Parts: sequence; C-alpha cells; structure tokens
Amino acid sequence: MTTPDQLLPYAADDVVSAAQLAARGIDSHEVRRLLGARVLHRLCTGWYATRTPAGDTDRHVLRSRAVLRHLDGRAALSHQSRVVAAGLPVWRADLGAVHVTRIRDRVTRRRPHLVSHSQVPGLTITSHPGLGCVVPLAVAIVQTGLTAGAMDAAIAADAAVRTECVTREELQSAVELLTGHPGLRRTAAALGRCDGRHESAGETRLAHLMADLGVAVTPQLKITTRLGTRRVDFRIDGTSVLLEFDGKVKYTDPQRAGNVLWQEKRRQDALEDEGWTVVRVTWADLDDPAALWARIRAAIARSRGRRGPIERR
Repeated sequence: MTTPDQLLPYAADDVVSAAQLAARGIDSHEVRRLLGARVLHRLCTGWYATRTPAGDTDRHVLRSRAVLRHLDGRAALSHQSRVVAAGLPVWRADLGAVHVTRIRDRVTRRRPHLVSHSQVPGLTITSHPGLGCVVPLAVAIVQTGLTAGAMDAAIAADAAVRTECVTREELQSAVELLTGHPGLRRTAAALGRCDGRHESAGETRLAHLMADLGVAVTPQLKITTRLGTRRVDFRIDGTSVLLEFDGKVKYTDPQRAGNVLWQEKRRQDALEDEGWTVVRVTWADLDDPAALWARIRAAIARSRGRRGPIERR
C-alpha cells in the first residue's frame, strides 16, 4: 500500500515546489490534504518541506533553500539567513523572512517571507553545497549586525572565530566592504571585541556588558580544585571573583536537572574552598545591568574581606 509520503517526488534537500508536485499529478486539493496530514509543511508561496521542521531555525533554513531554488542564481543567501544556515547562533534576529543579496541589480524588495537586498559592489559570491549561491560568512555576520543589531553580529562572530569558520581579519575586511551602510559603526565596534573564547551567546553578552562597565575580565580561566582542574567562564581581573553564566537549557531536562544542579553545587563549593567568590549570571540578569553590577560590586567587596587565592600565593 502506498503511503502519502511515497507520493511525493524525491527531495534531497527536503524541499519541493508546487510545480514538482503538479508534475507528479498532485493537485491543489491533494496538497491541502497532505498539509493537513502533516506530510507537507508550507514554507512560502509555492514551496513546501517534506519533513517536519525541528524548530524556527530549521524552518528558516528550509525556507532559505526554497527561496534560493526559486531565485535560481539571481541572489545569494545573506545576513542572518546565511549565518543560521552555517549553524551559528543569533540572539534576536528575525527569522520570519529569508534575507538574500541581489547579484546583478541594486533594488531592495520586501515581501512577507523574503527580504531582497541591493547588490554590494565588490562582493564575491560563492557556492555552498546544499544551498547554492551564498555571500561569504564574514560578510553575512556583518550584515546581520546591520539588520538585527550589533549584539547578534557579535554573538555569531564569537562562535565563528571559536569554530574557525572565519578569522578576525576576514571580519575586518567585511566591515571595510560594507563601508557606508547605516549602523555599520556600531557593528564594527562590537566586532572589535570579538573573542573566540566566549562559548555561548550569554557569555558574549556578559563580556560586552563588563566591557561597557570598564571591567577587565579573563574568559575561560582554568583553576585547580580538589575535584581537579575546572574551567570558569570569567574571572574579574585583579580580584578573586568569578562570573559563571547559567543558561537554562541544561536545567530543563527533567532526567538531568537534579544531577546537573548537584554537580554544579559541588563544583561551586570546590571553587569557593580555594578562596574564590562565584557570581552566577542568568539571561534575566543581563536584562537588568544595574542590578547585576550591584551584585558584582557586593561580591568584590565580600571577597576583599576573606582570604582569597591571590593572597595565598
């Protein structure tokens, strides 16, 4: 017996067009039935996914594939669309619309699921297996700062440098290529703080907050404890205060949460036994910098009243 998904044309990239479906004899009535059965998933006008998207980011990548196939070489994937397709993180970037950069014309167009940006003089377009035409990743990171904000660019840049997808020199060249674009100065300033030692979006945001406050920190410090060597997110230079960023992901799995909390407590106890003062920082803390800075100042004051690792050496 033929199952609904066996009616579909083969799609190596998990994306099919209405024209492909029609060529297989699947009319609009059948398409609606397959959508209701969740065999097909609408991406944009005339294009569908043949599997269930794993989330907003995955849906965006599938939609990007559909858009590039539809444009057929007239534009290259760019901005945050190129960034997330490369597996890099973003923060507040809008993933509702696919962003592309035109290859031959200088017209900007906006549609519900597509933002088509003007051609960039001097931009080299490359080909990516499974996607098609794309802008260089360093350029896309800078473009992301122009559309989504400097912090999104900084978060993507830290991850790209850490995984050796781009270099700081390539980011600087991309900034120079896009000279004159609105918002570039803020993005360039954020990228000037790029540090591949930041291992998450939260760590990047925390590092930038500390820099804004004029507080020097050292990322990924290794500390010897009774449990062995432990690596901490940040040390505030010249103090015995450590900053640890806590994302929520590791605490939300019911099967792991209890053990994770216990291991984190043991780890913090071991650090404090060595004379360190630990300040834990959450996403919510980053949204209230004044309150977080007050907590950090209080921790620095407390640490000066106790015998810390600096004084013991």
